[in-house]
Amino acid sequence: MKINEGKVVTLEFQVYDNNTNELLEDTKEVGPFFYIQGFGNFIPKVEEALEGQEAGFATTLTLTPEEGYGEYDEDFIIEMNKGDFVEFDDIYEGLDFIADLEDGTEQSFVITNIEDEVVTADGNHPFAGKDLRFEVKVAGVREASEEEIEHGHAHFHGFED
Repeated sequence: MKINEGKVVTLEFQVYDNNTNELLEDTKEVGPFFYIQGFGNFIPKVEEALEGQEAGFATTLTLTPEEGYGEYDEDFIIEMNKGDFVEFDDIYEGLDFIADLEDGTEQSFVITNIEDEVVTADGNHPFAGKDLRFEVKVAGVREASEEEIEHGHAHFHGFED
């Protein structure tokens, strides 16, 4: 089955900092990645490279920050009051959380520092500002279910070649 719009794609990949060769992410550690082709759920350059391919296809792609996760933006570093976290059982450096922004959208943040009553958090993607190398292998391709299409993202159902 070929990858095209509306197909659920299962990927195995390694992501490296292309300048330092540091391994940043490996699906062997976190499990395969699933997305629906053409729904904007994954990096456009990767989706473009996979269009029309089938299970077993492998490629290596290099991405600039603009093609990947964007430039690092200092405006995404915020300071919050520790009291804003009363709903959390525990807060610590490295904690991921979702915050509601003033414009009504949500943004993922990671706590980078806690000092007295001030919590510093970073909303940049961990790969922002990096030249990346994706070593990608298509593990599977299947039709998306009506529910997945309606929700706009893939659900884990296993995969078919």
